[in-house]
Amino acid sequence: MAEKRKAELVVPIEDEDDLLRITPLGAGREVGRSCILLQYKGKTVMLDCGLHAGREGMNSLPFLDSVDPESVDLLLVTHFHIDHAAAVPYYLEKTTFRGRTFMTRPTKGVFRWLATDYIRVTNTSNSDSSALYTEADLVRAHAKIEEIDVHQQVEVGGIKFTAYNAGHVLGAAMFLIEIAGVKVLYTGDYSREEDRHLIPAENPGVPVNVLITESTYGLHNHEPRVDREKALMKQVRDIVRRRGCCLLPVTALGRTQELLLILEEHWRRHISELEGVPVFFISALGKTGTSLYKQYVMDMSQRIQRQLSRTGQNPFDFKYIKTRTRLSEVPDTGPCVVLATPGMLQSGVSRQLLERWAPRPENGLIITGYSVENTLARDINNSMDDIPALSGGKIARRIVVSNISFSAHVDGAQNCAFIDEIRAPFVVLVHGEENTMMRLRANIVDKYKTSDYEVSVHTPRNTQPVRLHFHGEKIARVKGGLACKVPAHGDAVSGILVEKDFNYTLVDTADLHEFTGLAPVVVEQQQQVPYSSSFSLLRLHLEQMFGELALTTEKSNSGITHTLRVYDAVDITHSSWKTYVEVEWVGDIMNDMAADSVVAVILNTESSPASVKITQGRGCSHSHNGGDGDGGHECDDGAMHVDGTDNANGAAIDGVSGPVRTGACAEVMARLPLFLTQQFSHVEVAADGSCVTVRHGGQTAAVDAHTLEVQSGSLELKERVAPLVAQVQRTLRPLSRRTTALPEEQPAQAKDEEAASEAGESSDAEAGSEPEPDSEPEVEAEPTPPPTPGR
Repeated sequence: MAEKRKAELVVPIEDEDDLLRITPLGAGREVGRSCILLQYKGKTVMLDCGLHAGREGMNSLPFLDSVDPESVDLLLVTHFHIDHAAAVPYYLEKTTFRGRTFMTRPTKGVFRWLATDYIRVTNTSNSDSSALYTEADLVRAHAKIEEIDVHQQVEVGGIKFTAYNAGHVLGAAMFLIEIAGVKVLYTGDYSREEDRHLIPAENPGVPVNVLITESTYGLHNHEPRVDREKALMKQVRDIVRRRGCCLLPVTALGRTQELLLILEEHWRRHISELEGVPVFFISALGKTGTSLYKQYVMDMSQRIQRQLSRTGQNPFDFKYIKTRTRLSEVPDTGPCVVLATPGMLQSGVSRQLLERWAPRPENGLIITGYSVENTLARDINNSMDDIPALSGGKIARRIVVSNISFSAHVDGAQNCAFIDEIRAPFVVLVHGEENTMMRLRANIVDKYKTSDYEVSVHTPRNTQPVRLHFHGEKIARVKGGLACKVPAHGDAVSGILVEKDFNYTLVDTADLHEFTGLAPVVVEQQQQVPYSSSFSLLRLHLEQMFGELALTTEKSNSGITHTLRVYDAVDITHSSWKTYVEVEWVGDIMNDMAADSVVAVILNTESSPASVKITQGRGCSHSHNGGDGDGGHECDDGAMHVDGTDNANGAAIDGVSGPVRTGACAEVMARLPLFLTQQFSHVEVAADGSCVTVRHGGQTAAVDAHTLEVQSGSLELKERVAPLVAQVQRTLRPLSRRTTALPEEQPAQAKDEEAASEAGESSDAEAGSEPEPDSEPEVEAEPTPPPTPGR
């Protein structure tokens, strides 16, 4: 015995997204305006969007205002009938719906012409209603509809859906929708018996969690098809033998083509008896519909295709049936057979013919399809004596009325058999009148009450949601190298989690190709960041952020190229002749973050208020004449020095003309007061520049200009000042020699350096160069704040 599938899940609801909501916006305990809403895991799917044949204008629409159109991701249409598709142009053009719409190829082809006929009939009828959309709206909406083939799986934003043959009419499909592993099968209108041109509805053959099925006929069972065809032809012959007119109200496309095939075959077999009896198909879409069916014969049954192959003649090339578009071509008296639209006798040619032929008893009316409640086709079946005329008043009804159903809906037995095949734990009944639907529900519940198939059957009203709870753990299968060792409790397993068709696989990078069909790809990224200042300034800012960086230098005829490497992952290349910096890295999460930080530093370098102050003259042991045109140049010892010019324009900084040279300690002392004033309110510089004094809380601390040592009677104050002095040294270090720390001047060394400098100046004077000043010029500090200490 098969394992019993549970309909009720006892897992507590912790997340509202675990609730699958199924809400009929139409066809909830009624027939007409089919529109079913699925909502699960933040996804929304609308199934069909039709109009009610027994209502007019806005009243014929589904309850579309129950959902925000912008929240609907998909609209799937099962077939082209008015009660399933006619509201699609309205929804696509008159609301804020921006999702995607899908139909099968034949459905899309036929739908446009059927909707066109709806617009024509609605606008020319004598009722007060008017079309909900225009021909222009229909054209725009039709262009937005996408085609799907039978058995083709499509995925849109995490929603998978597949179309399967539904029988019923040409191109009709049932949809299997899957969201986060939950599968819902929506049958739409479907037929389980093969007719003259269509194959029956098929079982998808996969486990289904929820089945949404029609219940049009409830528990009523159809007669065998052969018997129904014999009964139809007997009724038609009886009417024409008594010289009467036979009226068959039909839809323009759908079951009509099945009836035309039956009549054509019967006339061909009995032409000697029926030769003088014409058969008319009166429809504005008659010729168009016939040509469409000729076009889609390959989407029909094998029977049609074999007939085409055997005879070479398309079965829809009718010999005995005359297609007409005007009522004037139909005789007022018989004998004749007329198929006319619409099928519900609400208006149009079929209604006009009924009013013309109703008073005469030799005429006959045969209802061949399902009659919707509140339509004349339903009421005339109930033995009404008078027929309301479209122009007003009453018409006596003497015409003979019979009902032989050729509706392509499943009957009670076929529907129950299909439910038993699918064996979904949840069944939702739609598209049926309330009494009929409730009898079917009771029968299903009673049938499976003691069986191994436990099923929960729902019959919601319009706008009444069915809430079903689905909750499953996500389980990942470990494959490849990761599966060689079984992890102990608490061990961390690292790999790549691959999701496909809601199945999860955990593999090592090296096993991706073998187990998933994927392969790792290294993405090398490069970005060019505009930059026109010196390399030394760029290096300063980068090292303030990332610490000391590895440097590679290359010289060429074009100039000098410097490359810095950050975190052994991001390369920053500066070429002296380019107006941009190249940033290169191998893409991954960490490297991308590092590259973002590097780009941010580069973009901030030139705009930083401290850049001009920091790039004032640097002390070195030789003269700097000119420069490299960008405010600095590289010395022979590998150190990068910045001249006292503002940038490429050579403008003097702080009013000091020409290059500025100071010793390393002097440079620190020149900027130290600016740093100290950010922390202390009383900072004084000695007149001779020998020290800087800080006064705080009655205590003092002095910084020696030659040794940069801090002297103070207060240990606490000394410990506060000393780190600031060290901070200034680190800040200025990127523009000093990289091989040694900041030099400390000693009196003896100063004298030797002064003598060497004078000798060098004498040599320069002999060569005709301008001698440099013997003493360092004072550089007045501007009141603008320096870079924040500690950056």
